[in-house]
Amino acid sequence: MIASGGVLWHGVSEADALCRELVAQGVPRVAIVLEARSGSTRQNARFVAELVRKHKLGPRLAVVTCDWHMARALRCFESVGLDAIALPAPSPRVSALGRLRRSTRETISGWVDRAALRGLSAR
Repeated sequence: MIASGGVLWHGVSEADALCRELVAQGVPRVAIVLEARSGSTRQNARFVAELVRKHKLGPRLAVVTCDWHMARALRCFESVGLDAIALPAPSPRVSALGRLRRSTRETISGWVDRAALRGLSAR
């Protein structure tokens, strides 16, 4: 398993928090590879692809993320040559305003992702 995410939440990287939770759920620590450099979904995909190749893992992997973020995450992983299948995690209910914020963020981030793929952005 690869726990990916370098964004810090209360001083803890997403990868470290995911790793702790996986271990708490019974996954052996030696079965978890950490990727804690990424600051975006696009970087998650790029750095995970590097780890997949380095550790000679299969070309097919499951991506676990929140349901509302899955479509863009899959596009990012596929853009780096990985055959990704979706394992969406259900999100807590949010207000209509919260759904609008998420949708707007995903739309704008999708535009940025596509621009980066065309070489228009360095992030």
